[in-house]
Amino acid sequence: MEQDRDMPKEPPISDGQSGRPRDETIAQTGRGLPNDTGRPVEVDEAEAERIEKKIREL
Repeated sequence: MEQDRDMPKEPPISDGQSGRPRDETIAQTGRGLPNDTGRPVEVDEAEAERIEKKIREL
């Protein structure tokens, strides 16, 4: 562990809210089981019907 302190550290990519280690994936793009911690999207029935109608018209 002592040698870790002697090694120079690279500057972070971001120091903001989205700052993360360089070797991690973005969102759920990585291998393995998905991370289902995101909140489900809420869409009311009228909006869902409008979207479905628009898709079927394509």
